[in-house]
Amino acid sequence: MPNNTYNLELVKEQNRTMVIEILNSLGTTTRTELANITGLTRATITNIINEFLEVNLIEEVGTIDGKVGRKRKLIKINEDAFYVVGIEFGVNIVRTGVYNLNGKNISFSEKEINSYAKPNDILENIYYIVDETISNFKFDVDRIKGIGVVMPGIIDSDKKVLESVHPFPLLKNYPLCKQIEKHYKIPVWLENDANGAALGEKWFGHGKNYQNYVFVVGDAGIGAGIIINGQLYRGAFNSAGEIGHTLFSRDFIQLENEGGLYKLTEKYKLPIEELLKLSKNNADIYETLCEINQAFAIGIVNLVNTISPEAVIIGGRILNGGYHLIREIKRIVEEYSFSLESPKILVASKKESAILAGAASIAIEQIVSSPYQFLLNS
Repeated sequence: MPNNTYNLELVKEQNRTMVIEILNSLGTTTRTELANITGLTRATITNIINEFLEVNLIEEVGTIDGKVGRKRKLIKINEDAFYVVGIEFGVNIVRTGVYNLNGKNISFSEKEINSYAKPNDILENIYYIVDETISNFKFDVDRIKGIGVVMPGIIDSDKKVLESVHPFPLLKNYPLCKQIEKHYKIPVWLENDANGAALGEKWFGHGKNYQNYVFVVGDAGIGAGIIINGQLYRGAFNSAGEIGHTLFSRDFIQLENEGGLYKLTEKYKLPIEELLKLSKNNADIYETLCEINQAFAIGIVNLVNTISPEAVIIGGRILNGGYHLIREIKRIVEEYSFSLESPKILVASKKESAILAGAASIAIEQIVSSPYQFLLNS
C-alpha cells in the first residue's frame, strides 16, 4: 500500500522548491503570477508565500495595479536570507568565497596548495582558507547554511568523493567532504567543476532564461556541465559532459589534446595567462591559439548536435584570449549545427569566477531542494 502521508509531504516539498526556483528566475513577481505559472491554487501559493515570509526567505517590495482596481503585492527572494560558502579546487590552488542568493561574493580568499599532497595536508589548507574567508564575513556566521565544493574529474556526488585520479591522486575516494562537514558542522556537497558552473548559471546568470543549456569550460582541459529540463545531468556513471575526452581524429587523439589551452603551454613552455596576453602581438602564438579555438569549437558543435541545447555558455581562460575567439566559435556552431535553429552562444555571467560561484550554487541547489530540512525548520 502506498504511503499517502509520505507522498503528500514530498509533493509539498517539491512545490516549495518549484516556487523558489521560479522566484529566482523571475526576480520580482506576484502571487497571482506564481499561481498561473505553477498551476497551483491561489490558496496553496498563499500558504507557501506565508511560510517563506515567516522565515524571511522572501520579501514584499511594493505593489502593482491588478484587476478591478486591486493592488497586487510584489514579492522577491530576500538575497540575504542565508549564505553559502563555495570552495573551488584548481591545480595547485584553492579558492573560497561566501555568497548570497543573488550570487554576490561577500568574502573571498585563495591559497596555493600542492595537488599531490596528502589528504590531511590538503584539509589543513582548506580549514585555513575557509576560516580566513569566514573571518572577513561581516554577517552572522550562523546564517551560513552549507558549503559547496568543486574540483575537476569524475565525482560521485552521492558519496561525495572524487572517483578519478587526476588531478588530485591522493584524494581519490577520500572522504574529504565528510571531514569538512565534521569540522564546520554544516552540510557539505561535492560536484565536478563544470557541473558546478552550469548550476551557477541557473541560480546567478543566463540559466535563469533557459531550461536546456550547457556550460563549456575552455581551459587547460575541456569539460561541460549539462542542464536538461532545469536539472543537472550527470549520466549513469557521473561522466556526462567530459567532452575533452571525446575522440577528435582517427588516430584516437582526444579533443582536449587539440582544443585545450595546455597545448599552448606545451608548445611555448610558458604559463597560459602569459601566452594569452602575448597572443595579441605575437603572430605565431595567435595562430596556434586560433587553431586550438577551432578544435574547441568543433567539440562544441558535436555536443550541440548530440543534445540540442537552447544555449551554450562558455567559460574558462579561453575568454581571456579575446572576443574574436567567441565570434569564431559562434560562426562555426551556426554553420555546422544540424538543427534548424542554432543555440545562443553566451559568455559566462561570472567570467573568471564562474566556477567558484558554481561551487556556492551547489549548496544553494541542495538547500532549496530540501526546504523543510534547511529553511522551514525553525
